[in-house]
Amino acid sequence: MTQFWIYEIQTYEDGTFGDIKHFAYDEDPDKARLKADSKFYEVLSAAAISNLPCHAVTMVSSEGFPVMHQCYKHTPVNPAPEPEGEPVEE
Repeated sequence: MTQFWIYEIQTYEDGTFGDIKHFAYDEDPDKARLKADSKFYEVLSAAAISNLPCHAVTMVSSEGFPVMHQCYKHTPVNPAPEPEGEPVEE
């Protein structure tokens, strides 16, 4: 059995983080890698168009070796306007 892990790391607007762990495996090592590639690019395609400030994906082998990684950094399309203070009367 050969297994790969695909880690999805998300950075949110408030600076906090989240992660999602995916995996792919097969008895045939070549098929396991192809399944892992498929999952990696599936997650990466969602990361490419996400609204998160930073959305990264990493594939890791069962030996802990990083196989592939990619990160998308997105700038907000419509940043929140700065709150205006109360007018000051003189």
